[in-house]
Amino acid sequence: MQAFTIAIARFKPTFYLPHCSIMILNFSYTDSCPIIPTPHNEIQFYVVGAGGTGSYLVPGLARLITEIKSKTHKKVSCTIVDPDTVEEINIPRQNFQKADIGLSKAKVLAMRYGFALGLEIKAIPSRFTSEMVNRGWRTLNIIVGCVDNADARNDIRKCLDYNTPQEGASVFWLDCGNHEASGQVLLGTKKDFKISEAFDNKENPSLCINLPSPTILHPELLIPKPEEKGEPRLSCAEIQMRNFQSLFVNQTCATHACQYLLDLTLTGGLRKFATYFDCISGTSKSLYTCRETLNQFSNKHQNHTIKNHHETL
Repeated sequence: MQAFTIAIARFKPTFYLPHCSIMILNFSYTDSCPIIPTPHNEIQFYVVGAGGTGSYLVPGLARLITEIKSKTHKKVSCTIVDPDTVEEINIPRQNFQKADIGLSKAKVLAMRYGFALGLEIKAIPSRFTSEMVNRGWRTLNIIVGCVDNADARNDIRKCLDYNTPQEGASVFWLDCGNHEASGQVLLGTKKDFKISEAFDNKENPSLCINLPSPTILHPELLIPKPEEKGEPRLSCAEIQMRNFQSLFVNQTCATHACQYLLDLTLTGGLRKFATYFDCISGTSKSLYTCRETLNQFSNKHQNHTIKNHHETL
């Protein structure tokens, strides 16, 4: 069902309506289908990037893992991947303490929240590669990208090749990104997305089984920023100095991401694949898994200009 407009003037009222204006009703949520991964007995989470957003996402993810274990019989694991160490400039905006300075970000978070909740959280203090993802039978892999550079996103993107055409996805990429006071969370499974592979039934869909990659929605995610091209490569702290961020934007992004993970793995109610938020105005907007919306990102439409949804916030 398409969105439609009700214009007050159409009814030609004979009396004055002081606060009436054009009302737009959008039915994309009611027309959407829940996103369902392929059947699985095990879930493997990979948090790639333990900086601003990643460091705040890990506590929520650890609690989610505890909840999944208590309510299901699934085996759940978590791996944090980040080559950087904690610097003094990280302390105000990232989830670290002064005692952590000089230590591996990945190891600090893995130990802190692993011990706190009795979980085995693995830390890899190096750059992420697609070979780190363990492709087990009936295993759901969810890679949460909290990185600030195009090369790292491209490495995560390669993992989507593990998904099989015409079948439900076993690898999901949840990409988290932000600007000064706004950001987005994008969920995808396919580098080469076709609307014919999006749903369980072409004629009468009830489940969404595949989504366009975050880099289909926003190809600019794979374009290196000026600070990424310098030699030597700038640290996250130096990039942060060049690109000032508001104090709580990373926490906001992490909260949205954790809700995605909860709905995807436990409640089964996830019907959105992109969320854009703005901390200053306090607004957010999501794209839902209805045929009309997903069709914008299908192969035959990818050469068209996709509207930047930040503009509508």
